[in-house]
Amino acid sequence: MPHQIHQRKFSRTIDQRKAMLRNLTLSILRYERVKTTEAKAKEIRGEVDRMINLGKDGSLEARRRAAAWLPETVIVNKVFDDLAKRYADRTSGFTRWTRLPRRVGDNAPLALIELMPHDEEKKAAEPAEEKPRRRRLPSLRRGGGEKKEEKSEEKTEAKAEKAAPKKTTRKKAPARAPSRGAAGSRSSKED
Repeated sequence: MPHQIHQRKFSRTIDQRKAMLRNLTLSILRYERVKTTEAKAKEIRGEVDRMINLGKDGSLEARRRAAAWLPETVIVNKVFDDLAKRYADRTSGFTRWTRLPRRVGDNAPLALIELMPHDEEKKAAEPAEEKPRRRRLPSLRRGGGEKKEEKSEEKTEAKAEKAAPKKTTRKKAPARAPSRGAAGSRSSKED
């Protein structure tokens, strides 16, 4: 019994599934970002990683294997020349995917899968420089400190007035005649 073979079928035959994965791989390597469903984005990560690792290998055999999977030689050259140099220090994790709002027609969960930018790797490696904090001057040095003190006193007085319970007088309701029940009025009329 084969174990740990987990592959999404996408309700397609193996030829259709293989063609879809090849086209998605080609699109990601060409445009460096593609919007697709979450399941397809998760499934395609391994294929993109495999192609970039073949590019990093750089041998003739690796180039032939990449050309067998990717139908365009321009993209194969891009993988071996550009992307292999860009990700020379990485062994895997060349892509990232981000969730997007669901698709309107069928409510399918969408994702944006893209190649990791080279700029973020440099920023992560360099320590972040802290910006010097601006020192806040006291209100007296800026001038107008006396006005602020007066305003704050007025505010506290206003708050105290609002917090104090208000005395209200209730109006008395007019006296009403006692109401008799429907049964009581009948019995008095019958007598």
